[in-house]
Amino acid sequence: MRLLLASVLLLAGCAPQPRPETRPALSSISMDRNSWGRPVSRWSIAADGTGRYTVAEPDPWTPRQLVTRGFSVGRAGFAEIRALLARGEAHAGGILECGERITDQYYGTARWDGARLNYDMGCQAPATEEVLKGITAAERKVAAWAAGQPILETQKVESQ
Repeated sequence: MRLLLASVLLLAGCAPQPRPETRPALSSISMDRNSWGRPVSRWSIAADGTGRYTVAEPDPWTPRQLVTRGFSVGRAGFAEIRALLARGEAHAGGILECGERITDQYYGTARWDGARLNYDMGCQAPATEEVLKGITAAERKVAAWAAGQPILETQKVESQ
């Protein structure tokens, strides 16, 4: 009996163990946010943590200019953004379930190197809720990192 138990335990140790999911390395993540065909914000972050954030000023509804600021948050900052967008990255290349939709919400595209995901913040499908929360959190994080940083570029917005 002991020999049988020892054999079972030995074989259990040889069984294939599940590997943690590994995601391919990325060189960059970027996202844009729009409202009624107008840019609200756009940003990108490279794997080394350097990035650019562009926002409509003074606000998205009466934009006079697009202001771009740089930021640098290191590889840990890049990893933080990737983690916030992980559920969206898992859907990249596909279509998010929308269900009922609230109109007049922000929409845009998130990109992981060549993969992309279109999103609409008005989608009410429970399966999409966590993806949209991650998109909102990433947008807020990048905006906070860029706040108060030197302006790299200013572009006049043509009136519509």
